[in-house]
Amino acid sequence: MDVWLDGRMPIASIARISADRLRGDAVGIARQHRNNTRNAALHSCAVVVHYEDNHVSAARPDVVRPAFRQMVRDIIHGRVAETDIPLKGCIAVERERVFRLSGDGLLLLDALAMGGGVFIEDGTRVDLAEIRAELAGATTTLPAGDAEVGKMRARTKRSAADRAEEGGAYGSPRRFGWLGASQDPPRVGNQRKRDDEWPHLIAMIKARSAGRSWRSITADINKAGARTARGNRFTEQAVKAMVTNPAWWGGRVLAGELVVDAATGAPVIGEWDHATEAGDGVGYETWKAVMAGVRANRLLRGMAGDVRSRPPAGPRTRSYLFSGVLRCGRINDFDEVCHAKLSGNKASGRNEKYGDYYRCGDANCKGIGRQVAAVDTYLEGLVLDWLDVHFSGTEVQLSSWRGEQRLCTLRAQLRGIDTSLLRGEVDRADVGDLVALLRRRIAMLVEEEAEHLAAQRRRNLLLGWTRGKWEGLEFDEKRDVVGQVLSSVVVMPIPAGVSDKAPFNPGLLKVTWRQDTRAR
Repeated sequence: MDVWLDGRMPIASIARISADRLRGDAVGIARQHRNNTRNAALHSCAVVVHYEDNHVSAARPDVVRPAFRQMVRDIIHGRVAETDIPLKGCIAVERERVFRLSGDGLLLLDALAMGGGVFIEDGTRVDLAEIRAELAGATTTLPAGDAEVGKMRARTKRSAADRAEEGGAYGSPRRFGWLGASQDPPRVGNQRKRDDEWPHLIAMIKARSAGRSWRSITADINKAGARTARGNRFTEQAVKAMVTNPAWWGGRVLAGELVVDAATGAPVIGEWDHATEAGDGVGYETWKAVMAGVRANRLLRGMAGDVRSRPPAGPRTRSYLFSGVLRCGRINDFDEVCHAKLSGNKASGRNEKYGDYYRCGDANCKGIGRQVAAVDTYLEGLVLDWLDVHFSGTEVQLSSWRGEQRLCTLRAQLRGIDTSLLRGEVDRADVGDLVALLRRRIAMLVEEEAEHLAAQRRRNLLLGWTRGKWEGLEFDEKRDVVGQVLSSVVVMPIPAGVSDKAPFNPGLLKVTWRQDTRAR
């Protein structure tokens, strides 16, 4: 590496794009990296690693940007975590590709200061003090930064509220049952119904109103050959979302409540094609009846009074060890292996005597079921035997965290300042900025340390294996072990002519192991 660098400074190329609309997801990202590599050479630097956040916004504080976070940590420590290659800064085609929020900007500046790094924007080496002054300024803000993002969101909310009160059409992607936006002929999206889809939508609404299950409704529409607005097969969740959305009868939900006329309290009917009692046999009253039987809180938006105050469904009291690992091996309605996940279900009614059971819940499959007790006993034995063979005698591996010494140093510095404040040796106003800086750096390192310990603990669930270790694990840890060693278990249907009450047949469970988990 030293020979290849030949005196050049090793830096990272970071690229980000919110929505790449060119050919392929990585076109915009690749162009940024290419420009970064070329511009790095102008400053006697060499790009040694790429970080990229594709289809990720930098303007929303609730969005996690894994590549940005990893780059910041690697700059702090001066080395790339995976390869141990030295790292002394970063380059981007523009700073907005790296950060738009002041918090992210401060994280990067702190990292560059701690790691002694540089930041190159396009072809210019940036003065870090100038950026810090911009971030700290009361009136100077980043382009499209925190203040601008807040304004944009406020304008969007006001616009949505205005359209809702006026009954204007939804400004959203095309919904099933309506035509999308068009320039030729000119047409607003979701305003005119689509003749080939509308009957399917009305049929689903009527079926649910008549008491049909979501699963059977989903199966029927898939058998009819209909597809979602995005061209996919329907799922139960997609069907629920359409039937519970008030748009089909002309209503609208805003900020979690149904939009109503302020004077009369009646729902505001939108200016788009919608179902009516006279024309389609379903309407607002139908929707209210359907919603009375909905238990998912996220689908109850817009409902109030006695419907919303209905006692919620009871909490889930049991979990099942192999839920999600088991897969359905039956041929479904599309002549394909179903392969849907089996989930655990509590036995009730006449079947309670047989105990809880795993069941395929795919709406396009007749389903497969197996008793939980028999499956768990058999598969748990297989897992333990497999662990005995591949992990007995292995040793737990404890790796030191690379930031331990740095974190200790920062904490010592903060304690020293606190001590000086208590003794009256310094004034709080003089060290306020320094204290805030130290706390930001400490918080960043503490988060990294916690993730390092969690990853190490997960790896060591298998290492140092003994049967006694399994008994001491919590249920969630056992689930983690199962997920690390089992790729899937396909549950095959019971052969024709064999009673479904026949003794459990382990030969109908086709187990696939994760080969890369074996100890080496």
